[in-house]
Amino acid sequence: MSGIVIVGLFDAIDPAAAAARALRALPLPEGDVTTLSPMPLPDGAICRDPRGIGFPKFTLVGWFVGALAGLGLALATYLLYPLFTGGKEIISVPPTMIITYEVAMLGALAGTVIAGFREMGLCRFRTRLIHDPRIQEGKILLCARVSGDEQAKRAMDAMKTAGGTDVRPEEGEL
Repeated sequence: MSGIVIVGLFDAIDPAAAAARALRALPLPEGDVTTLSPMPLPDGAICRDPRGIGFPKFTLVGWFVGALAGLGLALATYLLYPLFTGGKEIISVPPTMIITYEVAMLGALAGTVIAGFREMGLCRFRTRLIHDPRIQEGKILLCARVSGDEQAKRAMDAMKTAGGTDVRPEEGEL
């Protein structure tokens, strides 16, 4: 979801936390306020991310797609190259199970890699992600997605009041 994001740099955790509390009082949804920091922050110190993690879903979907593909591969092989034993065409179950399992694991691995790219934001191509190089210098970047000029003005005032430096609006995505 691309839009206007209010960005503010903070020198310490306490002013950033005060600004986050002021932003939540506006009210802004918790998913619209986030931070970028060079160091790990205590859980809930500034903001919480209510979005779920998509790894299990993508991994399971990849596993099921892989299992179906492996089963189809094994059965297609039996149809194209029939195995005759005693004059009858047979389908051997243990090799079919092994092929199905192996391709299912390959599908689960592919689903995990796709989920990793998605969770890290590497699948976004045309949107500009919010970033400031001063984060590597120890600053904390507080970002708030806003809708409308009035909400943007109030968010900027809240960040400046809490001690934010270089508070500005940017076009982009969190």
